[in-house]
Amino acid sequence: MIDINQVTESVISGCAVSCGAFLVVAGASKLYRSTRALDDMTAIRRALRMPRRQWRLFWLTAGGVECATGLLVCSGAYPVLGGAGLAVLGAVFCVLLGYVLLKQVPGGCGCIRWRTAPGTAAEAVTWRAVARGGTLLGVGIAYMLVSAKAPRGDWFGGGVIVSGTVLVLLSMRMPVRTPVCRRPLWHQTRSTLRALTSHQMFAAMAASAGPFEPVARYRRTGCTDEFWFTAVTGSGREAVVFQVDQAAPGARLAVHTSLRDTRTPGTSWPARAITVADVPAGMSRRETQ
Repeated sequence: MIDINQVTESVISGCAVSCGAFLVVAGASKLYRSTRALDDMTAIRRALRMPRRQWRLFWLTAGGVECATGLLVCSGAYPVLGGAGLAVLGAVFCVLLGYVLLKQVPGGCGCIRWRTAPGTAAEAVTWRAVARGGTLLGVGIAYMLVSAKAPRGDWFGGGVIVSGTVLVLLSMRMPVRTPVCRRPLWHQTRSTLRALTSHQMFAAMAASAGPFEPVARYRRTGCTDEFWFTAVTGSGREAVVFQVDQAAPGARLAVHTSLRDTRTPGTSWPARAITVADVPAGMSRRETQ
């Protein structure tokens, strides 16, 4: 017969170990960036208003504390102390990230990063980072309550998997992209079209050759997306073609524009039609098959 209390304690113990491993990874990334003197202008640094030297010392200390706490929790040697450390760090993360989110301080969290990412000022802390801190806080409190008798039994692995999955999902950068072509994993065409119509190249062409018809043609060749637009006042025989490439990691959207005359031999319209709304103004769009 399954002992519910023992199962619960075993699952909590697994969750605590998973959170401890997360802290080790997060702390190691901070130590690595600090020792490499990478100048991270994160939202937390902006909120604390620290100069570079002080920020490096602070990040070294934070990374060391996280690594030490994570290793303590994973070892299981002092469960009460380990659970308290998890809870304290989780509470600190919630307070700092909640303040950044409330004040809308620009910049990313920088909690787990192995290099300085381009355009960090354009990033923003989201509720996922706060929820991640809340997960550490909740697991730390639960681990302290059952630490004296938390076994690593049959359900221990389940706790590791569940907690690890939650932390990974909360730590993933959105939108998730395909590994080769760097397209958004979901709604690929719609997301690419939205990025294109927000691009300054598209705005310039819409102002000079547009306004465009509400129906465009689309096709995909390798990692390149092609969108064919025709002007409302045109003859319908000339198209403005936007070739969009976003395969380079961390790079901005690459857009190449050309004019095509459909009467030219070898020039064929893409077969797929996409209906868009308010394309010249770059407002909301919708895609239909």
